[in-house]
Amino acid sequence: MLQEYDLANTALRNRDYDAAIRYFKQAAARHSGLLGHKESDAQLISETLRLASLCFYVGRNLADVPPLLEKARSVADRLGDRRSRALIDLNLGLCFYFAERRSEAFAALSAGRAEVEELGDEDILSRSAELLGLYFMMQGKHRDAVQHLERAVQEAEGLEGRLLHPLAPFILGFCEAYLGRFHRAVGILDSHWRRAELELHPNLATTLRATLGHMLLAVNKKRAALFHLHGALRESKDNQNALSCYIARMGLAYHHFLEGRLREARDTLARAQAEVVQAGIVRQYHSPWYLEMIFEFERSGYGPLPELSFQSQVEKIMREPNIHLRGVALRLKAREAAGKGTDQTCIEPDLAESEACLMASGDPVQLAKTRLEMARLKLDGGDRERACALAQQAWEGLSGYADELFPDDLRFLLEGRGGKRLCGSSKAAEIFLDRFLDLMEDLVPSPDPKQLLARAVTATNRFFGAERGGLFWFKGAHPNEKPLLRASVNLTQADVGSRRFSTSLGLIRRSFMENRPLVVRPKRAGQRNHEYGALAILCLPFEAGGRVRGVLYHDNSYLDDCFDFVEGPLLLRMVRHMSVLIDRIRSYGRTAREKERLAQEIRVEPPRSAAGEIVARSPVMMRLLSQADRIAASESIVLLLGETGVGKELFSRRIHKMSPRREGPYVIVDAAALPGSLVESELFGHEKGAFTGADRQKLGRIEMADAGTLVLDEVGEIPLSVQAKLLRVLEEKTFVRLGGTRAWVCDFRLIAASNRNLADEVAAGRFREDLYYRLNVVPLKIPPLRERGEDAVLLAHHFLDAYARRFGRPGLELTPEDEAMLASYPWPGNVRELRNVIERAVLLSAGSRLVLNLPLAPKSLERHPFQDDPTLDELERLYIQRVLKKTGGRIGGPGGAAEILGLKRTSVYNRLKKLGLTGC
Repeated sequence: MLQEYDLANTALRNRDYDAAIRYFKQAAARHSGLLGHKESDAQLISETLRLASLCFYVGRNLADVPPLLEKARSVADRLGDRRSRALIDLNLGLCFYFAERRSEAFAALSAGRAEVEELGDEDILSRSAELLGLYFMMQGKHRDAVQHLERAVQEAEGLEGRLLHPLAPFILGFCEAYLGRFHRAVGILDSHWRRAELELHPNLATTLRATLGHMLLAVNKKRAALFHLHGALRESKDNQNALSCYIARMGLAYHHFLEGRLREARDTLARAQAEVVQAGIVRQYHSPWYLEMIFEFERSGYGPLPELSFQSQVEKIMREPNIHLRGVALRLKAREAAGKGTDQTCIEPDLAESEACLMASGDPVQLAKTRLEMARLKLDGGDRERACALAQQAWEGLSGYADELFPDDLRFLLEGRGGKRLCGSSKAAEIFLDRFLDLMEDLVPSPDPKQLLARAVTATNRFFGAERGGLFWFKGAHPNEKPLLRASVNLTQADVGSRRFSTSLGLIRRSFMENRPLVVRPKRAGQRNHEYGALAILCLPFEAGGRVRGVLYHDNSYLDDCFDFVEGPLLLRMVRHMSVLIDRIRSYGRTAREKERLAQEIRVEPPRSAAGEIVARSPVMMRLLSQADRIAASESIVLLLGETGVGKELFSRRIHKMSPRREGPYVIVDAAALPGSLVESELFGHEKGAFTGADRQKLGRIEMADAGTLVLDEVGEIPLSVQAKLLRVLEEKTFVRLGGTRAWVCDFRLIAASNRNLADEVAAGRFREDLYYRLNVVPLKIPPLRERGEDAVLLAHHFLDAYARRFGRPGLELTPEDEAMLASYPWPGNVRELRNVIERAVLLSAGSRLVLNLPLAPKSLERHPFQDDPTLDELERLYIQRVLKKTGGRIGGPGGAAEILGLKRTSVYNRLKKLGLTGC
């Protein structure tokens, strides 16, 4: 079964997507025949979700996806896997959306969104971000959509080699444009177009390039727009990409429309519609520009497009939840009514509702158009004052794009009302700085400092009106040092390493070395633009920890009217505030992470009692202690071997307390005390909803041990399936919580312990050979107590002193006969058994004489098993000890103690605890 899965992954690496789809389908079909087997069920869910993502990426085989998703959903329900159920619902919503089944799409997306919000952790929010963005875009709620889509884009930019999905940058570009942030839309699409070209994804590159042409038209950059639209059209034909061809032709139609060539616009759009239908793609749109064109075609007498009349589209929009398109449709409907001479009182309600819808959707351009339509209505009614106020509102809403987008026929309404952009005044600079400070304060906290830095760069990129940005971090102060790109927006590591970025990189180094902000506009200074690769560049150095550590960089490649306020003293003030913010982010990230860990951490410290010290004087133990002390200073993995009760835990604690990690956590996982099904969750943690009963996120012991020591007691008891994951953690120092996908970095020192002969376990196939060699770096074998009789007497005196003080029994002593008996006894339970014997003797001895009650020695048993009238517990204890010795301490599995005793594994643990042999 793994064969198809491996073949699918190989095909993915080779970018043979048709083969990958075929193998994923075969693997899913085979797992479907093994339903009810836990591993097969989980594999079916994983393969189906990957298949769905791949089909969306290549734009093929989408009709095959819903039945597979529905089968996977039933499996997830049976497993109690809420996380997968949420992702399956969201993917079903995407399928239904592209099949024009909008009501079913909205229902499925709503169900998935409700589950994601209930789970609420970073991992599930990241995995569902693209589809949650689609959910909110379907409703015209662009601010909400952008929050999720930005997360999706940032995740993709941070994961090298991840399959680029066209949905997030495509929708994010439109949503940013609908919010009036055209610079951001252009930057997103330009960045992802270049990345897709660099990574040889021609279909995706062409689709993004065509969409970029749309955005450039929206800000009146017609020359650049036509360059991209014509280029995308040529590439679409070469790649037989019907979707990107459709988008490019729509862009060219919109260009004709803006130029007043309505017939050419209509003919181009009609051709695009015919081609997309012939290619079998469902016609759909979410753009108000499309609706505006249909309206103008019919209003100008050119008639409706085939099967797409303005009236039918308005009726459809009014039935759907998209408040954005509803606001546009209501305005156009009101304009149509005004053109027919309808009474003003009948038109005003539609315009008022249009204004409310567009305010809620956040589109300042469409809102300005509605207010301008309201101004025209007021002018017709003779209310010039109100018309002027509405025109002023429209101008202010258009912000920096008012000069290009405000209609000439209404500019007279702005006369004498300050309809100009603020520039140069000290008051304007103060307002600008206040907005900047508000932005810094409003950054949403996160326990992940990387995410906080990414949010800061995203926020400043939007604030400055830049297309892309990055936070560059310098480790030292050498002028030729290559800085690290710690966080970015529309700027990848590949971009930074390109020749095109070399001049910008020089400016970043210069800003860092001189600790001086820079604003560079090559075009205005008469420099050749291609040397810089940008029309405007901003570099802001910042401090952290008392010295200059990096530079915040932003640039624009298409729009040069940014950074106008960022000059002189204002720049220096902003730099100071940025430095404070970066320091706060670093501090907050460390503090929040530590609090999260401590909130769930269980520090396993042995009690401060007689068990807390290693007491020995035998030469073999003194050599071992010396070795342990030397090893403690290193970061090497230590493997402690020896029978149960010899003191492996005390050795691990000693190594931790003498290591550089002594101030960090000391966390123990006793694999022998955990059912096999819970070992993975205990080690790696789990996300909320990962399985039935996972009602909250749980940190695993590996995560708790960050910056400290992790002790894996009885490592030989860990199931083989978990051993493979443990090996990856040791190799890569990263782990993934159960039910999640995000890799977390964890820095811990490992000490493993076992009472088994792991080499024999490897030979028997019960322990991975590669994991054994990874653990067996520094082995320390602790000898049993019977091989160091002098230590038995020394320990007995130590325990006697401790327990006599604890229980108020001074005067109790060991006689020479007691010492001889203790030295000759074989101590199958080792130091733990000796401690228990002394504790019991102190508690039960009457008067001043210590009465030792040793379990029967093997010599006595050889004469007669019932000599000295042993209790049933003593006989049971001796027999269980004999069986454990025979199995090498192994309890579960074939040939284990549980099988020989005829008991369940849990029953054996209960007997051990009852007889005082816990942990044997």
